[in-house]
Amino acid sequence: MFVFQKKIFFILIICFFGLVNLKAQKDSKVHDIPLFQSNEILNLYLEADFETVFSFKDDSTKFPAIISLNDHSGNQINLDIKIRTRGKTRRECDVCRFPPLRLKFSKKKTKNTVFDGQKGLKLVTHCRNRDLYEQNTIIEYLIYRAFNILTDSSLRVRPALINYVYADSNRDSIQKFAFFIEHDKKLASRLGGIEIEDEKTHPDRFHSFHTCMMDMFQYMIGNTDYSAYELHNIKLIRDETRRLPPLAIPYDFDWSGLISAHYAVPNSRLNTDKVTERVYRGFKKRPEIVYYCIDKFNLKKNEIYQLFNDFELLSTKERKHVIKYLDEFYQIINNKRMVHNEFVNGARTVKAYARR
Repeated sequence: MFVFQKKIFFILIICFFGLVNLKAQKDSKVHDIPLFQSNEILNLYLEADFETVFSFKDDSTKFPAIISLNDHSGNQINLDIKIRTRGKTRRECDVCRFPPLRLKFSKKKTKNTVFDGQKGLKLVTHCRNRDLYEQNTIIEYLIYRAFNILTDSSLRVRPALINYVYADSNRDSIQKFAFFIEHDKKLASRLGGIEIEDEKTHPDRFHSFHTCMMDMFQYMIGNTDYSAYELHNIKLIRDETRRLPPLAIPYDFDWSGLISAHYAVPNSRLNTDKVTERVYRGFKKRPEIVYYCIDKFNLKKNEIYQLFNDFELLSTKERKHVIKYLDEFYQIINNKRMVHNEFVNGARTVKAYARR
């Protein structure tokens, strides 16, 4: 019996790495894109009529802007781009005075720059000018990086310090931390797959190991604002032949307990009192899959802690909060009783989900 279970386990492990291995068969040019080949902080200027940009509540109207940076030779260049606001809650509900942006580049003009090969990019911004909101952005950036540590099947990010110049305004420019997020299609190409949009997938058909790790990661950061089935804050990537289970890749972590943004509220479906309350939203998996994921988190623990401890722009106060919150997670996953109650027996079942 044990030999049979072990055989099944190793078959699942082979499937776990299946989609990632397909990337070698795809266009290698995706690996030559420079923006996400480094974690060095970019120093940029972004000039636009931001007062007009932010006055529009739709996410389709684009405005002219100029982004200034140095090329590979160290010469300053100015790129004419288009920008628009994005982010439903932060844009439509006036939650953020400086909502997140989407930048559109001309590929011809980005040659020999860090944006070479890019056409459209999401930019996560500071929401409001107080230092607290900039710290929120820094933590969200590090959350993306933490998931990168656990798996390459994740969205890459690149940090930047951006001087925002208000054109046609007497307002002074401001410098704030921000970060760019890898484009969906670049992610899919890098993994050797395709993005599946607007197509619901039954919860038990997702990639077991990757989904378990993703759900456990969301539990680690205290995020319940996602749904793989409903494709809420999830990118679904699968191989072109559709033979392998799809990968559910998360994004948008600003409502997580690790950040505790001022606009984040508890998930109304879960009857929680605080954003910082953890709820495991994963579906029931074989125990060996759960324990494999836990081993992965323990193996990467020091690297994850080092990521937050070494990032100089993260304040001492926020660093202490983050480490304490992570400590609680690691205490849970290394307690057999709590693991059994939370991730094995406590996990949702597909039948219960279908009856909702």
